[in-house]
Amino acid sequence: MTRSTERLARTLAAAAVAGIAAASFAAPASAAGTWSPRYVALGDSYVSGVGAGDYADDGTDCYRSANAYPQLVAASVGARLSFDACSGARVEDVVAEQLGNLTWRTREVTIGVGGNDAGFSNVLGACAGTDTALCQGAVANAQAVITGTLPAELDDLYTQVGDLAPFADVTVVGNPQLFNETSCSGTLAITPAEQALLNETADLLADTTAAVAADHGYEFADVRDAFAGHEICSADPWILGYTGNIESFHANAAGQAAYAEVVTPYLEDC
Repeated sequence: MTRSTERLARTLAAAAVAGIAAASFAAPASAAGTWSPRYVALGDSYVSGVGAGDYADDGTDCYRSANAYPQLVAASVGARLSFDACSGARVEDVVAEQLGNLTWRTREVTIGVGGNDAGFSNVLGACAGTDTALCQGAVANAQAVITGTLPAELDDLYTQVGDLAPFADVTVVGNPQLFNETSCSGTLAITPAEQALLNETADLLADTTAAVAADHGYEFADVRDAFAGHEICSADPWILGYTGNIESFHANAAGQAAYAEVVTPYLEDC
């Protein structure tokens, strides 16, 4: 079944339940005579664009970057963007603070969240230095969250998104591996073996998130292959190493552009 067919099926079902008249299917025209679909971007710092610079002065600590992939995707497909992602967001924060712009008019949604729930920043802090046992314990705790409580939280989020935006195509966006399992100044003495554990945890998060998305019939945009060869310490890194500020271990502007290349095809039929 194509995405357009899936959307039509959801539209018909939602219209039957809500008693929406046929006029609901008629998209209003813009001043130029064309309809610009509404796209809502939800999630954490990897969505808001921390690390990519040029942050909005919007009175928040969300670090929404002009170079973030939702901005690039919206410009590419000509969609009106509600950019609601925020640095530091956990699943519960997305539910509490970011769903307000979802309506029956919403046509595209992207969601990227889960790393903060697993405590990735704390895990990276535990792995910096020379205490391998501390690192291994932090990784084990993160993996327990990813396989234990996170799936139910994501399930609730995805259900609410579907209820609020019944006509929308929803794409869940994953995160890349951070490390190429070599050492450089940006890794804070995280050893290659510890980097392998962190990459394994990133894979677990991606696979877990993809499975919950599939349960809801949502697409999963997997960026891991796109970032291969561009990790921290690579010749052309798309991930920042330690910078001494909030941008540490986040995608730079080139990385956000790579995200956009992966995500855009999921929205091109909007």
